[in-house]
Amino acid sequence: MLDRLSIPRRPLDFGDYVDILRRNLGWLIAPAFIGVVISTIVAYMLQDTYKSIALIQIVPAQISPELIQNVSAQDATDRINGMAQSILSRNTLTTIINTYGLYKNELKTEPPQDVIEKMKKAIDIRPLVGAAGVANTSGRNNVPAMQVGFSYRDKYVAQKVCQDLISRFVDADTEQSLGTLEAANGFLVDQVDQAKRRWDQVEQKLAEYRTKNAGRLPDQLQSNLSQMNVLDTQAATLSEAATRNTEQRMMLETELRIAHDRLSALKANSVAQNQKVGELDKEIDRLQDAIAAMKDRYTDDYPDLQAARDRLASLKKQREAASKETPASDDTPVPDNPSLNKERLSAQAAIDQIQTQMKANALEGSQIKQRMNGVNNALSAYQSRITGEPEDLKQYADLMQARQIAQKEYDDFEAKREKSAAALDLGRRKQGETLELLDAASLPPAPTAPKRAVIIPIGAVAGLFLGLVLVAFREVKDTSLKNLKDARLYTQLSILGSIPLLENDVVVQRRKQVMWVSWATGTVLGLAVMGATIAHYYINRA
Repeated sequence: MLDRLSIPRRPLDFGDYVDILRRNLGWLIAPAFIGVVISTIVAYMLQDTYKSIALIQIVPAQISPELIQNVSAQDATDRINGMAQSILSRNTLTTIINTYGLYKNELKTEPPQDVIEKMKKAIDIRPLVGAAGVANTSGRNNVPAMQVGFSYRDKYVAQKVCQDLISRFVDADTEQSLGTLEAANGFLVDQVDQAKRRWDQVEQKLAEYRTKNAGRLPDQLQSNLSQMNVLDTQAATLSEAATRNTEQRMMLETELRIAHDRLSALKANSVAQNQKVGELDKEIDRLQDAIAAMKDRYTDDYPDLQAARDRLASLKKQREAASKETPASDDTPVPDNPSLNKERLSAQAAIDQIQTQMKANALEGSQIKQRMNGVNNALSAYQSRITGEPEDLKQYADLMQARQIAQKEYDDFEAKREKSAAALDLGRRKQGETLELLDAASLPPAPTAPKRAVIIPIGAVAGLFLGLVLVAFREVKDTSLKNLKDARLYTQLSILGSIPLLENDVVVQRRKQVMWVSWATGTVLGLAVMGATIAHYYINRA
């Protein structure tokens, strides 16, 4: 007997499932129908909620960011979140509730804080990027936008509240943007003034130090060396000029001596012709020596050298002429010769001209000497500056570094202040990044909640699932033999035949009638309850 009780149940086949469904069909239909009735009652007893939606677009600045940059550190999403926190504050929501008379019934039974939390949940604020239909003037669909929605049981009130929220967003954006720009500009103006004062203080200290150590500063070394190079060049030029002046003076002295000799020769007309030729030879020799000396120092186109050559040619001609003349005796008086007088006058004029040139040469030499003395004195001064050093070089290096830091700080703050001022002016002209109403608050044509088309099927599915659980429970608890396969398996006996269950027809008929009456009553009652609930909903809605 114990062995038979420990026999496990046989696995069910398709026919067994069909028998189970046929035996428990009512246990499946009844819970499903009850679920439909209950879900319908719940769906139509819940109060309708209408959601009004508006869309605002974040319009970029009308001027290119390359010209005027945004000085605000917040991007569009952060700014929207900040404005949302401000609008969802307790004071703002309390004002809106009192203005439009919202949640009157809730205020009678619930604390104000709970009503405010309920309104917060009814407000839907979400940033959108690249939303359909949201495009800027350039045609790109990636302009940030923001959707604002408000859910309430009255669709007209929901629309008004949604429009009020949109207005508050636009006003808050304008005030917040201008406030941020003004605060940033004021801060930068103060920073620029402070940086300018620090820079002026450092400049004053540096000027005092430079005045005290003028010409001996390290950064003036290159300038001093450059000036010394210029003075060295001038000194070399003046030295060459002095050398040329000395050579010119020597040439003039030579020419003057030659001119005097010529004049003396012309005045001593009593000298014999051969003596004259000898003197010309001597003069030619001296002039040739002078020309040879000048060739070593000057080029062929040097004026004095060319003049000496011309003079040599002239002397050679005079010697040839003198050599052709007949020599006069000592007792013969020298007649008055006009050509000789002319030569004496020419020689005297040459002497006067050479003396004038020598005076100019002496004056030029004096000027060159004075300039040379000035250049030498300047070189000595610059040399003393280079060899000397300031007393405290570290102080000078610190001052230079402090000035560089102060100037850079001032330049940075000044550049930022200019950008801030331009951005502030752009904001006042309403040419910066602003919020623009894209879609006004909509009047919802149908309620958004409750989702009756979803609630009722869910109720039916839940009832059906409950029926399946009940059928499974009944089948597990029922251990009776259902068919011949159960009898063969659990009795381990051969089945020769089966006798059908014989019942009184009256009892069977009465049982069927009670079942149909019960089903009909339940169905009608359920339909009546659902109809009454739906009718009540539409009557109140009208």
